[in-house]
Amino acid sequence: MRRILIHGAIAAGLIVPLGYGQSLFDQASFRTMSLGGIHLYGVSVFSGYSTSAYPGGLGQFPATNAGQLGSTVNYGGTATLGWQRHRDRSDFAVMYSGTYAGMSRYTDTNAFSQYLTLSVRRMLTPRWSLNFSATGSDLTTAQFLYQPSSVGLASQASAKFDDLAAAFSVGQFSSGQAASALTTAPALESPARSLLLGDRILSYSGRVSAVYSHSSRLFFHFGSFTAAGRRLVGEKNREVNQNYVMPRTMGFDAGMGFTYQLSPRTQVGVDLSGDRIINHYQKGYVTNAVASLGRKMGMRWFLRGYGGGSMSHPTSIAYARPRTRNIIGGGSIGFQTHQHTLIGYYSRSSSDTYGFAIGTVSALNAAWSWHLPGRSWSVFSSFGQQLVRNTGYISLSGWEASGGVAQNLNSHLGISAQYVYLSNSGTYLGNIRTFSLHSVRVSMHWSPVEMKR
Repeated sequence: MRRILIHGAIAAGLIVPLGYGQSLFDQASFRTMSLGGIHLYGVSVFSGYSTSAYPGGLGQFPATNAGQLGSTVNYGGTATLGWQRHRDRSDFAVMYSGTYAGMSRYTDTNAFSQYLTLSVRRMLTPRWSLNFSATGSDLTTAQFLYQPSSVGLASQASAKFDDLAAAFSVGQFSSGQAASALTTAPALESPARSLLLGDRILSYSGRVSAVYSHSSRLFFHFGSFTAAGRRLVGEKNREVNQNYVMPRTMGFDAGMGFTYQLSPRTQVGVDLSGDRIINHYQKGYVTNAVASLGRKMGMRWFLRGYGGGSMSHPTSIAYARPRTRNIIGGGSIGFQTHQHTLIGYYSRSSSDTYGFAIGTVSALNAAWSWHLPGRSWSVFSSFGQQLVRNTGYISLSGWEASGGVAQNLNSHLGISAQYVYLSNSGTYLGNIRTFSLHSVRVSMHWSPVEMKR
């Protein structure tokens, strides 16, 4: 349940800035509109430059940095479709994006990528509500590089302050539609994933939860979450893909807990959960117990912190035993004015959501956006870092920073420019791998639906 509250709640439908798989304009249009039925939400074309086409992947090549492709110009196009249905007692939303991307120097890497999100909310009775969400993606590393992050989308979602705080488990949502727009199953967004799963992966996740409102202050929640990732091997690169570190991973989570509102601005909570981790080198269980405190510090910003402990029980290990007892915890902060939105969170856990490892997994993410009401310009930036330690066989470190500007040329046409820097390194059974790149891209977007900013 800890992951459902932290990873799921901050998924602003994840995560998340401009991307090969989805664009900011598509996301903004889809999440600010409530049009019923199926609609085309946007078409984008883009072109850019990257200092590397894609990384070789940890374990793929015998020498550090060997196998990286050189710099290249990239180009492509994206189309996004969506279907929404909002009623008094239920909300339904599904969005699909398909992208074809190519590279001028490496035409063999030209590929189609796709991304799907689904969110369903239903009030069963005045006290019981049921929520389900799912996310699936089939992306190359080139597409993954621009995949929007959860805090990135949350900072750009144009949400009211109370709904933004509720997305980080501080307070309650103002409506079911707001909750549907700001919560979905988390997408895979680890800056270090290219060292684990290589140049193309399939990832998917789903969560289901039920909330019982005992009173206006006391809420009980129950839920389960599952996520998995796997590399996809094509005929052209089947031989070099044979020795990737992680051919497939899977994680499960189930738990329960409660939150109690001490006042309209302050709430406390307790959560118990159990994890099941499955990957090529580890299998095992993790039990977690945490307590949390969240508060809206004023009309503009909120804070939330949680802490506790975990115990791991590996049932199968290929190499050294991972750390089995950990102090876990984290926190989130949000600040919002008429022009600025700043969000950040930190988490420390004993396992990875997608089942990559049992050990010590920490993540730091932050995003900032600026938009002056009534003006067509906006500025956005984000930062993400992940560390994986004490696993007994692998150590990973990765971080990513991005920034960009966007402008609505009119109510249907927009343009944006973005810069991304990615750096990661890993030690796998004594073998060291590092990878970094710089990338820039300009995108032009058209939407038949009027874009609201």
